[in-house]
Amino acid sequence: MATVPSRKGIPNRIGAGVKSNVIAVFDKIGGRDKMCAWAEDNLTEFYRLYARLIPTESVTDINFRQVNELSRSELLAIATGSGQGDTSPGLSQGEPGELH
Repeated sequence: MATVPSRKGIPNRIGAGVKSNVIAVFDKIGGRDKMCAWAEDNLTEFYRLYARLIPTESVTDINFRQVNELSRSELLAIATGSGQGDTSPGLSQGEPGELH
């Protein structure tokens, strides 16, 4: 059977069906209580299973700006470590007039 590649951001219907079936079976065989009892007797296998559930990939979008593109309030926020910089140019209300 040929498979059609899924587009990014489109849920995989087969994957969703499998997940639904696994949850149903999990509930039918005893749910968390039964899994806890199994995990106590099979710690190595439980930890292997658990480790597979940890995401192995992340996507981060980083935008670099030149220092001369930053507003005075952004520079002050960086210098003071406040992280509350205003992204608009010029001074914002309550902003210190100079660095010390």
